[in-house]
Amino acid sequence: FDKNELRMMQKSLFVEALDRYRSSTLPPSAKFPDCAVCTLRPGQAPVQVFVRKRPLKQEEYLEDFDVLTALPGQPFPTRLALHNCLFKADLKTPYISHLEFEFDHVFPEQSDNQEVYRLAAFDLALNCREGGCGTMFMFGQTGSGKTHTMTAIEEFAAETLFEGQDHSGGGDGDWISVEFVELRGNRCFDLLAPGSKELKIRDASNGTFYAEGAVQLRPRSASSLCQVLRDAHARRATVATEANSTSSRSHALCTLRMLKTKGQLMLADCAGTERRKDSMHHSKERQQEASEINASLYALKECIRPIALRKELPQHKLRASALTQLLAGALTRLDSSKLLVICTVSPCASDTEHTLSTLRTGMALGGRGAEKEVQEMLTRPRVDAPVHPSKWNPGEVKSWLQELSNGNFKDVAAGLPSNFDGKMLVRVNEARCTQLCSNDARRGAALYSLLHERIRAR
Repeated sequence: FDKNELRMMQKSLFVEALDRYRSSTLPPSAKFPDCAVCTLRPGQAPVQVFVRKRPLKQEEYLEDFDVLTALPGQPFPTRLALHNCLFKADLKTPYISHLEFEFDHVFPEQSDNQEVYRLAAFDLALNCREGGCGTMFMFGQTGSGKTHTMTAIEEFAAETLFEGQDHSGGGDGDWISVEFVELRGNRCFDLLAPGSKELKIRDASNGTFYAEGAVQLRPRSASSLCQVLRDAHARRATVATEANSTSSRSHALCTLRMLKTKGQLMLADCAGTERRKDSMHHSKERQQEASEINASLYALKECIRPIALRKELPQHKLRASALTQLLAGALTRLDSSKLLVICTVSPCASDTEHTLSTLRTGMALGGRGAEKEVQEMLTRPRVDAPVHPSKWNPGEVKSWLQELSNGNFKDVAAGLPSNFDGKMLVRVNEARCTQLCSNDARRGAALYSLLHERIRAR
């Protein structure tokens, strides 16, 4: 058995233990704050990390269970517990490793897209509108809700960016430009050009990189910007995988530039990472694609990690992948820009290993160190084995025969000697069974078969 098979075999035991944990950890009146304020504030860490837990889907309730708990906090939740349901080396002793992670903000499954935007990304968009720079990344497993979250944030950000147009005298002339490319491995494609033409990534003189010939559109309203973004997403590469029927198999990089204030907002929706078991049945091409996705994500993490620790970012790390090359400008201007990471996680027990990897990545990107662990040993409910027929007394032998086959062998029970116990019963052969059944061979064979079924059921 693998880990997930063992988890599902003892699902009721684990669910009962998790219910106890939540009832003792979460107060009955636990509430999460509303979306009135944004959690991003000046002077905080150079990289802020948020986590969003998606709810269980309807079809997952039957075959899976929830192993994530968002813990309330003041003034807002910052902790998340992952309950890793495991077995000791003997594969018989179950236990739960309760792992507690801390981030800048944790969004429980009740949070909607508007709340995520207001508490995480609103300040980023506002800073861009006023002339600053900001970059947001979406990390997570395939099927954890990255693109769902990102597309909503893009539409809310469009409203925020155009709100400033009325107050700045920017009603006449161009206000914003948008560039939208996708990266499939180290190849770059323009999502705003018909046919998504391939682009070359060029080295600029200032140490940054750009997609040569990328189309830049200048929408005149929030609604037209949203339509441009929707059209771009429709051209993005998706493939049905074991984990998601419409998995994004590319990184999508949207760059919004404020033409009046010179602000810039970059939104990077990273391709979904996959476990080996999710891609084991893929074609060679799909497996190579998954390998390239994971390699580029690793390169990006290696760039963000030193930034979180306030260390100098080596130039060679920026050149490690096409994704880090196009993000070089944002990653090297952190004195005047903000960097935000949103990790999306699945609550399913079957996704535990991948969720654990995502959460540990988020902790590392935020420079927060390791998680806290508490192990809880579980005891399986003892089920008394049925008494073997050889240990039955004469009364138990007769009782069993009287109830067997809806009373079809009551006459056999009545004809037994008063001292006929279980030791004598288990030595009865088919011929003796026939004799006990008044020499009826058919009934004798049936009795012999039923007797040995009961013996094997020990």
